[in-house]
Amino acid sequence: MSGQNQEFATRRTYFTAIITVLVFIAFMAIMYTINSGIEFSWEKPIQHYFQAWNEGTVQLFFTYWTELGSRIGIGLATLLLVVWIWTKQKDYVAVALVAITVALTDRLNGFVKHLVARDRPSINPAIDAVGYSFPSGHAMLSIFTYSLIAYFLAKSFDEVGKKFLIWLAAIVVIVLTGISRIVLSAHYPSDVIAGYCLGLVCFILTIKLYKLLVPILTFKKKVE
Repeated sequence: MSGQNQEFATRRTYFTAIITVLVFIAFMAIMYTINSGIEFSWEKPIQHYFQAWNEGTVQLFFTYWTELGSRIGIGLATLLLVVWIWTKQKDYVAVALVAITVALTDRLNGFVKHLVARDRPSINPAIDAVGYSFPSGHAMLSIFTYSLIAYFLAKSFDEVGKKFLIWLAAIVVIVLTGISRIVLSAHYPSDVIAGYCLGLVCFILTIKLYKLLVPILTFKKKVE
């Protein structure tokens, strides 16, 4: 690696570390505020705005869309990703890491839910709106899993345009999944934002771990 490329890689590492810390601080700040019993002034207006969509065709759309963030949806997406990596990329480190980290992220979500023990806006088993509310499991697992899918799919292409479209599709899925939880009254907006924050931190750390493990376990050059 040339000196210029090394400098760029170092800056990117620092930038990623800063983003990770800031996002985690944001998550902790939201959790602390909720535990303190303080209400967010911005939450109810957002909640009322999106819940006004909860009727007719829009309601039906989000009722189906929200399943992309359910355990069945995430499990199926993870299975398809694992099969694709196994057959197309032959990256067995990635296969193991994806399977393990998706399961661990789900466990982490459950742990934090019981730690905070925030009640939901409403209970509805039909859309997985049961148990505690904070943080949103659909938001957390969707940003983690669909970002993993985008990362490993994008690695297979050299064209910037294709990489962009893959990430754009992932972002659309992630954002709409989070919105669906507010529209359907399954979560408060702060639940969704916190889920995104914690899921993003898990994703960044997983990719960092992947890049560290590949050279060690496969004797390949450092993964970019």
